[in-house]
Amino acid sequence: MAASAPLAAQIAKRRSAICATCAKLGIDEDARRLLVKNLTGHTSLKDCTMGQLSEVLDHLNRGKNGYAGRRRTMPTADRAPLLAKIDALLAELHRVTGEVHTLKYADAIAKRNGWAECVDFADPVALKHLVGALHRTLQFKLAK
Repeated sequence: MAASAPLAAQIAKRRSAICATCAKLGIDEDARRLLVKNLTGHTSLKDCTMGQLSEVLDHLNRGKNGYAGRRRTMPTADRAPLLAKIDALLAELHRVTGEVHTLKYADAIAKRNGWAECVDFADPVALKHLVGALHRTLQFKLAK
């Protein structure tokens, strides 16, 4: 019983954090229930597990703060400026379009064009191509 008490307290804190975040964002109770149902399949926060509550809270925080930045490997000296530029372009795409563009978006571009399977494995030449592709995408979105 003692092992479940801390988990129950953590779940209660997570629920209250979700409610507080929704209140800050101006999301009413009906919209919150719809969001929880879309993300977890449950109609109430009481039915959600700790992982599902974390998923809901992450979704709310991601929408509020936008692109969270790079969270992968430490780049080498020749790749660091290119990766920083990629991060900046992704953040600018988020600002312009209102949609969150993560590194998965950049990974998909690199993979689709055959430059690399992942941005982390791309050489400097492939990263330059990726910066160009993101820049063209940004210019296209700005022209709309």
